Amino acid sequence: MDRRDFFKTANRTVRSKKNNGVSRKQLFAGLNPYSGTWTVNEVTHLLKRTMFGAKKADVDYFLGLSPDAAIDELLNTSFTPAPPLRDYGLLEDEGVFYDDLGVVIGQTWVNDPNIASDPVIRGSINGRRVESLKKWWTGLILNQQRSIQEKMVLFWHHHFSIQESEVSDAAMLYRHHNLLRTNAMGNFKTLVREVTIDPAMLIHLNGYLNSKQAPDENYARELQELFSVGRGNDSLYTEDDVIAAARVLTGWRITDIPLGVYLDTSAHDTTNKTFSAFYNNTSISGSTNPDQELDALMTMIFNTDEAARFICRKLYKWFVYYDITDTVEAEVIVPMATVLKNNNYDIKPALSVLFKSEHFFDVLNQACYIKTPFDMIVGTLREFNVSYPVYTDYTTGYPFFQQIYRQAAEMQQQLFQPPDVSGWPSYYQEPMHYELWVNSNSLPKRADYTDALVNDGVLDLRGFANYSANPADPNRLITDITALLLRYPLSTASKTYVKTRFLTNNTADDTIWTNAWNSNNNTVINASLRELFKFLMNLPEFHLC
Repeated sequence: MDRRDFFKTANRTVRSKKNNGVSRKQLFAGLNPYSGTWTVNEVTHLLKRTMFGAKKADVDYFLGLSPDAAIDELLNTSFTPAPPLRDYGLLEDEGVFYDDLGVVIGQTWVNDPNIASDPVIRGSINGRRVESLKKWWTGLILNQQRSIQEKMVLFWHHHFSIQESEVSDAAMLYRHHNLLRTNAMGNFKTLVREVTIDPAMLIHLNGYLNSKQAPDENYARELQELFSVGRGNDSLYTEDDVIAAARVLTGWRITDIPLGVYLDTSAHDTTNKTFSAFYNNTSISGSTNPDQELDALMTMIFNTDEAARFICRKLYKWFVYYDITDTVEAEVIVPMATVLKNNNYDIKPALSVLFKSEHFFDVLNQACYIKTPFDMIVGTLREFNVSYPVYTDYTTGYPFFQQIYRQAAEMQQQLFQPPDVSGWPSYYQEPMHYELWVNSNSLPKRADYTDALVNDGVLDLRGFANYSANPADPNRLITDITALLLRYPLSTASKTYVKTRFLTNNTADDTIWTNAWNSNNNTVINASLRELFKFLMNLPEFHLC
């Protein structure tokens, strides 16, 4: 049974005079502006979907704003980070030590061409730079502002799905990442255009091999199927459209020093290219101008209604829910896409109308999303207010950040290495979708991770307990901390079980905990909280977002 169906049947009924006294609460289908309550529940829902975790301080901050003002701040707050730094010392190969002579420790390597003459040394330097890139990005995720920026950068990484195993070059990977970051809340049409001739993408999907003598259809196919209009009932581009697009894109090549691209006119097909009725039988005139045909191709693609609907579906699956019913398509996706297209494909207005809608805050769209590894790992650290270094700290910060991204990779979310060109399967693979994040391999690793955070004293459990309005009252303590920690509330019976097992020594006597807390009995308090939080973070509810 689908989760929404389960909750409609089991938990979301209200009494009325119709249907024998029972009526189902319907999912808000359209994008009517939200006018409901603005409590910890709604704020936490918004923050967990648009950021990584919902810190108590952030929840309190946004509670002081109106819903519209909160969403505006999330969408409009961004910053440009300093680039990744060299954090490694001497390198070693078969007992021989050597240095990265292109850049000193603590300085950025992103503009250094890495021209070591020995290919082994060059490869080793490149590998260390890729590692520092991953550490840097993880540090940015951990140190995120009150902003959607980091969630959007990860979304675009999923959408365009560049893989380190295919590209490998650190400078190209950084340049690609920076392109996504710079345009994270910008114009979708512009981003697709720039990604099309990005060196990393030219390598990843063989665009640098595409020539008039031997047109390579790889990128032209994925441009349409995965990046712009998608495959579906309304997206009726043809195989000839793929071939024609490949011909438009012939001749793009990469320069190493400085890293860039250019059009090799000798390899470019300058004949006219004609497309199908899906693209209104558009004809693109052949040209040796490096921008003319590319711009014409983008204009043709983004003149379709399907381009706007396609990216809105992907954003919906990323931020709301994986199941797009016919009603949701008609009353959410289509009007959202209209906003997007009317704003010339600027992403921000479309996201604004989605996040400010009744649909986004509907109870059936809450706690229906299984946390990604980064949501689980980073969200937990941020919500427990764990202290970690700033993203520019390459001495103590980078090693810490490395632990984080390696943990996420073990749980199936590896930076710069989505499983395939379609990104992470949780957002497209039917029928499981988000459930793919948890399986017999990843779920024990999640439990081991949260258990270790508690056992190793990484989390300030007493500090989290103090978020409660009255931590000495075991009932209020359980209610308050689970409201912050869990998106789906525990039942009254479950709360009683948790209280009895972990706080009142398997009795109904609440004073056992009250006396321990008020007398600051550290032995009892710390032992009880350790077992309590380990239990809560092993519940299925903890993995819902």
